[in-house]
Formats: sequence, structure tokens, C-alpha cells
Amino acid sequence: MKIPYKYAVALTAALGLFMAVLDNTIVNVSLTAMQESFGSDLNSIQWVITAYFLAQAAVIPAAGYLSTRFGLKRMFILALAIFTVGSLLCGLAEAIGGDSNGEALLIACRVFQGIGGGALFPLGTAISFGAFPPEERAASSAFIAIPVLIAPTLGPTVGGLLVDSALGWPWIFYINVPVGIAAIALIARVFRPESETGGRGSVAGPRAPFDFPGLALSMVGIVVIVYAFTVVGDTRPGSVSAMAPSGEVYGWGYWLFWVLLAGGLVLLAAFAAYETRVARDPVLDLRLFRTYNFAVATLVTWAVRAVIFGSFFLLPLFLQQFRGLSAVEAGLAMMPQGIGAAIGITSGTRLYDRIGPRVVVVAGLIVLTISSALLIGIDTETTGWSLAPILLLRGIGFGWGGLPLQTVALGAITGRALPKASSLYNATAQVFSSIGIAVLSTLFLGDVTDRGAELAARAQAAGVAPPSDLALRAGAEAMSQVFTLLTIGTAVTTLLCLLLPRRSLKQEQEQEQAQEQEASGTAGAPARARAVAAE
Repeated sequence: MKIPYKYAVALTAALGLFMAVLDNTIVNVSLTAMQESFGSDLNSIQWVITAYFLAQAAVIPAAGYLSTRFGLKRMFILALAIFTVGSLLCGLAEAIGGDSNGEALLIACRVFQGIGGGALFPLGTAISFGAFPPEERAASSAFIAIPVLIAPTLGPTVGGLLVDSALGWPWIFYINVPVGIAAIALIARVFRPESETGGRGSVAGPRAPFDFPGLALSMVGIVVIVYAFTVVGDTRPGSVSAMAPSGEVYGWGYWLFWVLLAGGLVLLAAFAAYETRVARDPVLDLRLFRTYNFAVATLVTWAVRAVIFGSFFLLPLFLQQFRGLSAVEAGLAMMPQGIGAAIGITSGTRLYDRIGPRVVVVAGLIVLTISSALLIGIDTETTGWSLAPILLLRGIGFGWGGLPLQTVALGAITGRALPKASSLYNATAQVFSSIGIAVLSTLFLGDVTDRGAELAARAQAAGVAPPSDLALRAGAEAMSQVFTLLTIGTAVTTLLCLLLPRRSLKQEQEQEQAQEQEASGTAGAPARARAVAAE
């Protein structure tokens, strides 16, 4: 059976996105193995993650703009090729660089890989959305949501299985190569840009000068902001101990954070002024924020990403560092969340055009609030199995709460404006994701240290030895506190969701058609009455 064109395009775009998102989490569980291979310290090897994350942040604002200048299909294939080649080079880094230079080479290759991976986000979204008419974009959004929501759950499991096997950590990168080659072949064969946007998506941009200043200011500004929130959660050298197995973080008093934050804000302010007053063909069209649906959906996305995405990082961290689960066990414990997300995406797609985006998102945030409240009960006896029903519920909530937002933001945008809008949406969402992760991880790790010291002081005052599970007790109490704050944050975000439109684009079109038919029927009634009277 032949797959309809729009579904074939969306599936192919989702395949490319799946690899990029998977790489965000699959590497996390491999850091210890990499550290042993290169004989490096924790802060040094963490740059394997940081370099990829920053490269993604840099390229997301530029990807949509470049696609309008050089073609959406061409840029997507280039991004896939860069990501695939970068994955191969990352796997070969140890063999090529050896023990002395291998780590530096791996970090450099991760930058190269991240450039391709970051571009896949806005370009894949634009391709998938553009293949569907505006009134059917809830379905296309589901294809994009699947890799974004499920890949983070699979990453730790797949990474742990590969690292613990005879293959070793290089294979977390090698597995991208055949998938990347297949995605390139499929998109080259399947995607027809002239069909994707009615003949406008594949042409080069207008004859305006290339916006080099806007490109530079947006890329550097976003990277500096994202890196500022990254350093907050960096571990102080030599601070890892039995009481703080993850180490002590620099926290909000770190001078470098404030310097970077101030510098990034100045750069982004200069970027906004230049794009709105000078640029003839701006990199990011900030005027989109004048559109109600785009502005509100983007605002809600920022809140959801900041409040929720940090928990994706914290739960595996608690299970591994404090409960003592292996990478594979922690990954399997998180699987119910991925299953729930799949259920939420599938059902949310059907509900979107029946009950409208506002109701779906509010329902999702209510479910997320309930699951956050249930996670307040985390204690020293909590296991992966005991978390399963809560994480299943949490996944459903995130599927409902996250799926419609991108559809609302980008649903009515077509043609050459779509890739730019996708870049703006994804770039700002990336910033707030990094803020959420930094805030929650800093709160959690800082609270672990404080509670550990408090428990040790109580034991000393009582004249007894500190409990053997001191770190676990401190970690459980800190997790409970963090999820108390998350419950409040998610509840407030639920109220913010009331600003979303009540009806979807398809519902609005159906209502307009019904009104037109009713109006035409009312107008024709007198004529029919006269005809009957004449007879």
C-alpha cells in the first residue's frame, strides 16, 4: 500500500528529528565510560554534552533563514549529512586521537554534529507542517512530537545497553550512521518542495542583502544566554563526596553566570533593534509576535518547557546517582513516560479538532500537575516500578499539553514564512528549556548538599554516626521539595493556558462554512416562498 505523500514526508522528517533528539540523552549515560577511556575529569568530559547543546542553540535561529535563501530540501539534506558525518567522526575520535587528543577531538566532532542536529529541528518541523494543509496540521504535529517526547525516554536505555555491551560507547554514535543515510535517501526521493508550499518553499529568498549582522547577533546572543544557564549547574572541581555524589554546583552566585547573562541580553536587544528597524530580510521575523495565536502559544511553550523539561533530567539523575540504579535500569524505569507520551500524542491528535486546543492543553497541564503532586511522595523506598503509573500519567499529560502548542503557533503560517517561524519558535523554546533544566538542577543539587549537612549535624548533635544512606535521604527530600515547586509552577502554567484559542483552525473553518450555508439558505427562503405562491 502506498503511503500518501504528506504522511511519507512527515515520517521522513520525524526520522531525522528522532536521531537529533535521541543524541541529547543517549550520551548522558555514557559519560563515565568516556571519562575512563580518556582518563579525564568530570568537568572536562561534560563538554561532550555542553558542546553539542551549544552548537544546537547556535544554529536553530539560522536554519530557517538559510532555507529561505538556499532551499528547504537542500538545507535539510545538508543538515542530515553534517549530523551523520559528525556521528561517524565522534565514534572514531578515540581511535584517531588516542588517549591524549581523543577527548578534544570528540568535543570538536560533537560541535560539528550539533550543527547538523540543531538545524534538523526547525527544518524538520517546516517540512512536516508544510506537507499538510493548515487545517490538518494537528496530524503533522504528532509526527514531530513523537521523537521529541519519546526519544528522551529511549536514550538512557539504548545508551546503557550499548555502553554495557562489548561494543562500547563509540556505538552510541555509530548507530546514527545507517539511519542518517536512510533518512537522506528518503527525503531526497520523497520530498517535493514545489508541493510542500505551493511552489514557494523551494525558491531562494528575495533579492535583499544577506543578513550577516542579524545572523551573527542571533547566534552569538542565544549561545551566550544558553551557556550562562549551563554554567550555573556545573560542578565545582573537587566537590564530589559521599554526601554529594553529583558534586556541588556553582549556583546563582557564580560571577560568570551574571556576566554571560548580561552580555547575552545586550546582544539579543541589539539583534531585536536591528531586525525590526534595519534588516530588509530578517533572520527571525519578530513581527510574528504581533499575531495572537503565535504569541500566546509561544509564551505557553516557554512556561511548559521551563517547568517540565527539567524533570526529564532530574528523575534519571535521582534513580542513578541516589537510588543506585544502572543506566539501563533507570532507562527502563522511565519507559512508562514514553509510552504515556505516545498515548497522549495519539489521542491528542484526535481531540485537537474536536474539542479545541485550549481544552486539550488545559487537560494536559492538569494531568501534569496531578503527576507532579504525586511525585512529592518520593522517598528512600521509591523504586522504578513504584514510579511507573505516575510516569505513565505524566507522559499522557505532556502529550496533551505539548502537542497542540506548536500547531497553534505555526498552524496558519505557510510558504517561505514557515521555516523562519519554526526557527523563532524552536530557538526561544530551546532557551527556556535550558533555563528550566538549570534552575531545577541547581535547586535540587543545592538542596541535596544543604539537607545532607543538616542530617549529618543532627547525627553529630545526638552523638551518633551519620546514617549510611545519608546521600539517599538527602536526595529523596530534595526531590520532594523540587516537585512541590513544580506542582505550583505547573498549576500556574495551567491558568496561563486559558489564553489559548478555544477553537482550532479546522473548527473555525467549519463554523464559517456553516454560517455561510445558513446565510445563503436564509437569503434564498423569500425567493422560494414567492415561487411556491406563484404556483
